[in-house]
Parts: sequence; structure tokens; C-alpha cells
Amino acid sequence: MRDLSLGDRGKEVSDVQTRLQKQGVELGREGVDGFFGPRTETAVKAFQQQRGLLVDGVVGANTWRELVEAGYALGDRLLYLRVPNLRGDDVLALQVKLSLLGFNAGRERGILDEGVERAVLDFQRNAGLPVDGIVGGSTLDKLNALRKAEAGREGKKIPDRNKGYASARSLAGQVVVVDPGHGGADTGVVGVNGLVEKDFTLALGLRLAALLRTQDCRVLLTRKDDTQRTLYARAEIADAAQAQYVISLHLNGHAHPAAAGAACYFFQRGHYYSERGERLADYIGEQLSGLGGPFLGSFGRNYAILREPRAVAVLVEPFFATHAGEAARAAQPDGVERLARAVLAGLINYLARA
Repeated sequence: MRDLSLGDRGKEVSDVQTRLQKQGVELGREGVDGFFGPRTETAVKAFQQQRGLLVDGVVGANTWRELVEAGYALGDRLLYLRVPNLRGDDVLALQVKLSLLGFNAGRERGILDEGVERAVLDFQRNAGLPVDGIVGGSTLDKLNALRKAEAGREGKKIPDRNKGYASARSLAGQVVVVDPGHGGADTGVVGVNGLVEKDFTLALGLRLAALLRTQDCRVLLTRKDDTQRTLYARAEIADAAQAQYVISLHLNGHAHPAAAGAACYFFQRGHYYSERGERLADYIGEQLSGLGGPFLGSFGRNYAILREPRAVAVLVEPFFATHAGEAARAAQPDGVERLARAVLAGLINYLARA
């Protein structure tokens, strides 16, 4: 599906409007009219805000997939392991129920993978049900009956093991995927003095990858040149490589030229968040804060590059391309080197628990 934004018309827009309406998002008096006007843009932004997405009012791949997944409630369809994996709010609800009953259904990301199937099989075995991995009427009835004893625990995060730290204490033997954001026709932010996000993230990604290789770890890049890859193709590269870590590199931008600082993001959806991702984001942010600009903080988001990979994933925005001072520092001969070393130091310190 093509990206949809202000001014577009057609059946695709009507489909988006219908899905937004079913989610209880207000479309105004116009309702479903097939025109992407200001009220539809506001409705899209409201939905994006609810789901932890980038709030830009554009229905791109990430927003469209979330709209589709939001339409599934637990019990609407049979749930079972298949390729491609089933995904949706019904899968997420299943994961929450299983986790609260003590069956490890993995990260609550709404994707029915092998980990969720193992939890379903384990539950069925313990509940005296046919052990087939299919979540239908009998399995749901049993889940709902047992959930009565767990009332009051909904909406609470079950703590990760090891307080969000990894068991490995160094990068040796680890697989790290470096994801330079944007590329090709997708330029990203165009900042001051000709700074283009896709070019800078590629330079930063290539240098970070080289530094990571000195730590005896295996490194893959989602792109090595000015090519464009979809959001979901980037995540597939990480999963195919069985990566332990994904570091996605972007730049920030704002209409106000005074906006400045570094920010890091980790996966969060509803009450669930990645404790390991949050800790890693904090460690990287600590290193970035020593380079002259403020660290704005670590924030939970439901971006595709954070949700999709099985690995611990963080998205790093080291500065605002639209801030003259920060762009000038980055353009200095050692600008890329300093940023790459800061990101590397954050990852090393996270593993070493420094």
C-alpha cells in the first residue's frame, strides 16, 4: 500500500477511515468520505499517539500495519503458528493472559512466533487440553476461567530477568546489526548547511560497524550504500542473522531551529516495555551526553525497527540536523568518529554493567 497523507483521495483512504472509525477515533462530520483532509490527518495522529508510533499524520507501512492489527480481538480467529506469523491485538492479548498465568510467551509484541506457541502448548498440557498449539474455543474458555483468579494484575509489567541486563559481559561472539536510517529516495531530515540524514547515518553506521568488529563480534549492516530498504526488511535482516542487538541510527529534526539534544528509543507497547532496551538506551545516552549537547532521555516507542526484531533494539538520534551548532559539530573532521565511539562505549558499558 502506498503512503497516504493530506490531500489524497480514493478507496485506500476510505479503508483507513473505516478502520480508524472502528477504533473509536473521531473523524468529524465528514466521516468516511474517501478524502484525506485535515480531520482525517488529526485522526491518524491520534491513532499514532495511542499506539506509540511516529506522530506525523502519514499512513505509512508502520501505521497501516498497526491499523490492521488493531482490528483483531481475541476470539475473532483461530490462532496458531504459521508463516508468515499471525500478528494482531488478539495475539497480544493472548500473550498477556499466558504471561500472567506464568507461561513465558516472550516479549509482548503481538506476533505469534515459536515462543508464543511453546507457551500455548505448555498451557494446554497443564490444563488437560488437547496439545495442538491451536488457540480456539476450548483453549480460550480455559484461559478465561483461570484468569478470574488473576484479576487485578492486568496492565502491569512482569519484570524481565536479570533486571534488564544481558547474561553476556562483552561483545565477543555477539551478533550486532547496525541500521543506518533512510536511504535512496528516502532522504530523511535535510538539515542546515546541506546536512542530509541518509548520508550522515550511513557514514556513522559504517564507522560504528568497523569499531564493533574490533570487539570480536559479528556485524551486519542493513545497508552499505545509498539504497532504500523497507522498515520490515531491516528487521528481517536482524532475525535472519539471529542478532543479539540492533542499533538503528537516525537524526532528529524540528521546525524550531533551537531544538537540540540527543535521544534514544526502546520498544514499548501499552504497559509492556523492553527493560533491556531501556537500559541499553540509557547507557548510550550517557555517552552521548558527554559530547557537548544535552541528552533528552530514553523513550519507549512502538516503531517497527524496535518491535519487530527478536533482538534487543534501540534507535539512536544523536543530534538535531536542524540545529546549526549541533550540525556544525557533527560536520567536524572527528564528528562521525566521536559519535560512533560514544555509541560503542554505551553498548560496551551496558554489557559490562559499568
